[in-house]
Amino acid sequence: MSAIAIPKLGVISDSPLQRHMLQSALQGNGVELTVSCAPEQFFEQLPERIELVDCWIVALEDDSIDFTDIMLSLDERNVPFLLGLELAPPQQDIAYVSWQRRLLTKLKEQIKLIESVEGADSIARIVAKYDAPVVEEKRKSSLPRREAKEVWVLAASLGGPGAVKEFLDKLPAGLDYGFLYAQHVDAHFSKVLTDVLGRHSELDLSPLVSGDSIMAGEVRVVPVDQQTEFSDQGCLLKQHAWQGPYGPSIDQLLANLFAYYGDRCHVIVFSGMGNDGSMTIPQMKKSGCRIWTQLPESCANSSMPQSVLDLGCSDLSAEPEALADALIKLAASEGRIT
Repeated sequence: MSAIAIPKLGVISDSPLQRHMLQSALQGNGVELTVSCAPEQFFEQLPERIELVDCWIVALEDDSIDFTDIMLSLDERNVPFLLGLELAPPQQDIAYVSWQRRLLTKLKEQIKLIESVEGADSIARIVAKYDAPVVEEKRKSSLPRREAKEVWVLAASLGGPGAVKEFLDKLPAGLDYGFLYAQHVDAHFSKVLTDVLGRHSELDLSPLVSGDSIMAGEVRVVPVDQQTEFSDQGCLLKQHAWQGPYGPSIDQLLANLFAYYGDRCHVIVFSGMGNDGSMTIPQMKKSGCRIWTQLPESCANSSMPQSVLDLGCSDLSAEPEALADALIKLAASEGRIT
């Protein structure tokens, strides 16, 4: 594999639809699609483009096609390729989410995908942007603490912190909702991120600790390296890591939260790479939970919210500040704001 920052992929398929589906599935997941062609077009590609490809995906609908010459050519270049992939289901089908994850898992076995978490550089940019003093700091609520009857999960990955901060900075104290902030981030920067995001918010923002109940008007940051469950005794932080490549696992968090709160939990999916959350969200949607998404055009990386939109599960899609306005309006209509 060539020494490049972003892996380059090639797709060979006799189906224009499958080529399109593969392109859509790969977008926003830390790779670049360099070549996409039918088998008979492979040798028509420019040699310099062929040489750039780090891994090939071969997806054929017609089993009778002879692609021996293509395989020999790839073998000579010592480039890995994926064969025998199941065909992509429609994007509106929940099976698509599983198919996409299997595809990405197989790719990770062959090449190193770009990590979809916030690291040192991006955290430094956020700190620099929001570190300037403000004329008047927003005041935290002095209302008595009360357990939240309804909980909103703020789910985010790459590009999420800035969007979540814009959302939180518009929310007033006195909201009768509790919030859990689930952000794919390097564990070393979780505390710094928490401090920056809570600096100008009227809501109290701090790490989630074992035994906590989710309180109204407060934002608790879900730990990166400990699974979290919920019960009458409050949340339980386990000593083992989340399942999957990134922490926290948004799908696992939503499933655990939904098991306890039922239709009293909701989610807003902000900017992020991949499709974490999309496995659990359809079940939540059917049960009456509210599912909102950041408008893809406003995202640094639109893959996470777009995967929810493709499933037809988003009740509202808007920019972060507009999402905050919508939540304030909803709270007022339900009598959940003091």
